[in-house]
Order: sequence, then C-alpha cells, then structure tokens
Amino acid sequence: MRTTQERLNSLQEKLMSPDFLEKQGLGNEMSYYIFDYDPKDELLIRKAIPEMTTYITKHTGDRHFQEFNLYDIIIHFFEERNYMQKNFRAEEKLGSERVIEKMQQGLKIATERDVIVNSIKEQLDEEAIILISGVGKAYPIIRSHVILNNLQSIVTHRPLIMFYPGRFENNTLKLFDIFHDDNYYRAFQIIPR
Repeated sequence: MRTTQERLNSLQEKLMSPDFLEKQGLGNEMSYYIFDYDPKDELLIRKAIPEMTTYITKHTGDRHFQEFNLYDIIIHFFEERNYMQKNFRAEEKLGSERVIEKMQQGLKIATERDVIVNSIKEQLDEEAIILISGVGKAYPIIRSHVILNNLQSIVTHRPLIMFYPGRFENNTLKLFDIFHDDNYYRAFQIIPR
C-alpha cells in the first residue's frame, strides 16, 4: 500500500495530464472523484492542497482550482449571524446531538435552500477544477454523500475532487475508517491506495 505522500505525488501528475480535463475513461459521466486518505494524514493534506494547486497552475497555464472547505463554510455562516456563542450555550443545556440537529436545520441541509451548496454555487468558477476539503471537521453536521448528491446539479462541467479522511471502497464511504457514510455510486477513486 502506498503512502499518502506517494498518492499525492500521483495525484499531481494526474491533474497535470492533458487527458484529465477530457474525462477520458469515464464513459462520459460527470467527473466526481474521491481522494481518500488515512485520517492521521490530515495535516499533510491541508498543507499539500495549496502547494499542489499552485504548482500545477504555474506549470500548466490552463488549470486552476477552487477549494471549498466545508467546515469553513459552516463556521462562516454561524459567525456571520453571531450564532457561535448561542450554539455553545445551547450545547451545554441541550447536549451535542440536539445542537447538531439545530445547526443542520439552520444550514437547511439537503433542501433547495441548502446554505453550503448555495455558498458553493454563488462562488463557483465554471472554469476551475473544484476541490472539496474540510470533510472530517464538518462531520457530523454534514455528510459527504449528501454534499456530493446536492452538488450534482451545480458542478456539472468540471472535475470535482473530494479529499476524504477515511476510505472509499466499493462505492462506500467510511469516514475516519470508522463511520459508514453511505454509498455514493457516481464518484471514482482518483488514485488507488
């Protein structure tokens, strides 16, 4: 089994390949990919994403990237409305599970007014390769398969890569190698382990 760094090196090569933007080998399906990794390598991933994207953009001239960190989107939403302290106080009174439910309701997850999906939609650069990060930090407020399903109608013409701290095997997402995060049949593992 290859290390996460070795797989990141392979990912960089793949993203620089002329074939990557042409969706070759996908049977004309949308280009949704999962880069799964050992959760203990989270800090490596956080550091590698901007380094890799800057390098690729500089050396290809025709590739640019847009990263959406799910956790940052969630925090921004609640901070903008001055709800962070309210959420902390509510957690002390009601417990974590109830506050998570309230946060999910506030974010309108999996509805037409989904805050995370609409935030991505509003900022989306149709020419960029889309990167989704912050998956582990956003759990359990948002689940990966929900985001991927809800982005299908928005990210349609460009590749999307979700950086996933866990395993993606046989179309099954397993967050942190522990939590079953449901099946997702429309994505492909971009770099095998």
